[in-house]
Amino acid sequence: MIQVFTIGELEESSGVPRSTIHFYLSIGLLPRPQKSSTSRSLYTADHLHILRSISDLKDTGLSLAEIEKELEQRVDEVNESAVDLAAQEYQRMHERILAVAAQELTEKGYRNTHVTTIVRRLGITTAVFYSHFSSKRRLLAECVRALIGWSLQYVASKEETTADPAERLLWLCFGHSHVFRLGSAALAMTRMEEVQDGGELHRSIEEAFNGIVEHITNDVAGKPRPGPTPPLVPDELVAHSLFGAYEQTVFRMFSDSKYDLEDLLSTHLWIFLAIQAARSGEIDIDSRLDRYKGLVQQLAGQLPPLPPLLEK
Repeated sequence: MIQVFTIGELEESSGVPRSTIHFYLSIGLLPRPQKSSTSRSLYTADHLHILRSISDLKDTGLSLAEIEKELEQRVDEVNESAVDLAAQEYQRMHERILAVAAQELTEKGYRNTHVTTIVRRLGITTAVFYSHFSSKRRLLAECVRALIGWSLQYVASKEETTADPAERLLWLCFGHSHVFRLGSAALAMTRMEEVQDGGELHRSIEEAFNGIVEHITNDVAGKPRPGPTPPLVPDELVAHSLFGAYEQTVFRMFSDSKYDLEDLLSTHLWIFLAIQAARSGEIDIDSRLDRYKGLVQQLAGQLPPLPPLLEK
């Protein structure tokens, strides 16, 4: 990503007063900046390097006309560059807001996180904030998606160091603890906006969570059980059940001080090892489950009765 400067940042980095920078621009000694708004121009490291070259050439005694001729090709090349600095700057600010908001949300929770605090920490206006996020709910949703992306990369880097599924599970639980803490709140909040955006934001979070479930599914499956009979329950649903358990126990851990991260990791490791043992045939759960097949089918084919109407 190209480094982008405002006029103030370019002035500070180069040591050249902005009045001189504007003069160089007016005579074509510097490349044209890109406009992100009517009152805001964006510059690149090329502008900084050319300003330094101008200073060096002035020290040799060259006139501005001679310097312009010396730097003409470099200035033309920058002017012909097709990089959209405004879009890049927008993305950079978007990511900065997400990074600060993720810190606030994970430390304080959704209720105690305030837009004014995020704006103050970033040194931006509320107008800039709301040009990126239309509501606090949308900020939460995107933070969860970003946290999932960041944590998946982190977990993947740790998983590469071991082939032990149990160790991989521990890294998964540890790496996604912030995601699980905020996930339920994000899904609930985005449900409230489904009418406005057609559920797009809600679906995008669910799709991001599916990336975590896919990791769990792969490790749950493990080595197939000897023999031709497949497990009676799908690995994917087992993974979703584990995912739900992770989410709820992380929420419990953060809600009071009764349990800590060691308790959480030990508990999930125990559950996973039990599932792994059952999948490998060390514990015969399938034959026990088969005893209830008839009742399961019976119940699955009907709906539970509704409560009786209240008497008037």
